[in-house]
Amino acid sequence: MKKLSVLLMVVIMLFAFTGAHAAPEPKTIGFYADNVDSYYAAITDVLKALAEKDPDVDWTIDVITGTGSAAEQLNAVQNFVTTGYDAICVIQNNAQTTSECIQMAVDAGIPYFGMTHSFASVANAKDAVGWIGFNFVNEGYYAGVDAAEKGAKKIVNVEGVLGQGSAAAQSLGFIQAYVDAGKDIGEFESAEAWAAEKNSGMAGTDDLMLYWTSGGWMKDSAKTAMANIITELGPDGFDGVYGQNTPMLEGIVEAIEEAGLDPADYWLGGGNGREITWEWVRDGVTDCDVNQSALLEGDALYQMLKAYFAGEPYRQYIHPYLTALDTENINEIWDSLVPFTDVEAYLAKREAGTIVYDINDPLFADAVGFTG
Repeated sequence: MKKLSVLLMVVIMLFAFTGAHAAPEPKTIGFYADNVDSYYAAITDVLKALAEKDPDVDWTIDVITGTGSAAEQLNAVQNFVTTGYDAICVIQNNAQTTSECIQMAVDAGIPYFGMTHSFASVANAKDAVGWIGFNFVNEGYYAGVDAAEKGAKKIVNVEGVLGQGSAAAQSLGFIQAYVDAGKDIGEFESAEAWAAEKNSGMAGTDDLMLYWTSGGWMKDSAKTAMANIITELGPDGFDGVYGQNTPMLEGIVEAIEEAGLDPADYWLGGGNGREITWEWVRDGVTDCDVNQSALLEGDALYQMLKAYFAGEPYRQYIHPYLTALDTENINEIWDSLVPFTDVEAYLAKREAGTIVYDINDPLFADAVGFTG
């Protein structure tokens, strides 16, 4: 009888042990990115890396990449719904298409998470259970503050795509920094008006002139555009260039150098703040940048997904934080800058506690347009 009791106790303990360490429930995640982009790839890279390191999750993450069309987004989400994924995550083509995709997901009872580009303007935006993206107006503003403080007045503004939501937002922020510094913007009633209407050629006021062009978010396109502008305006026809992401800024620097000009003779600023820009700012190749880590965005998505699957509350609509870096503060803030594409470096800093990654931290702001 004693032996039977001991055996029974062992069995009970084994069941208790295995129950406490039961395998996590498998989940499938369908991720769609609108186009081939190293920014988008970084988001999925860190999402997969964090999931693989976490013993409490068992996720299969399938990534589909489009070529920049709304139809591809619709088809991808429809396939995710038909297949029966446990969650759908999308970097959108446009907000109206996203509205249709959200409705498909809601009808199927599948949670829909948005990334990077805002769809807050559509009526069913908050039917998505999460959205993560940077505040692009603030990103442009930080660059504009630096340019205004350093006296740049004739700026070539290289937008990602002329009029695209995130590109237009950065331009708005850039101009607003000049307005807030008391600069005259002439015939335009506001920064919003100038960002929307744009002008042709180099035009504006004695305080700020802008030349608008696009680099398609790509290095080579921006390099070609900048080379043509140097030929058109001449070396003295501009005193600064704002390239809205790192690949374009790289092309801009190369175009200036290949024209036999010294980048140090111009104010040069950018967005993204990828790792190479930290060195550029430190070495005086460029004047400023804004650290906008795609890996931080992917980490936030990982936290949201984990909380959703666990049935736990979480912040649903957020802006990860931006960090402005310039020639004055670069050495001071170097260790706190967030890696942009280097997943291993990001994970090391995350583990060491030298970067803030928890979406509950107040550095993460409530997303504009999703409140109320």
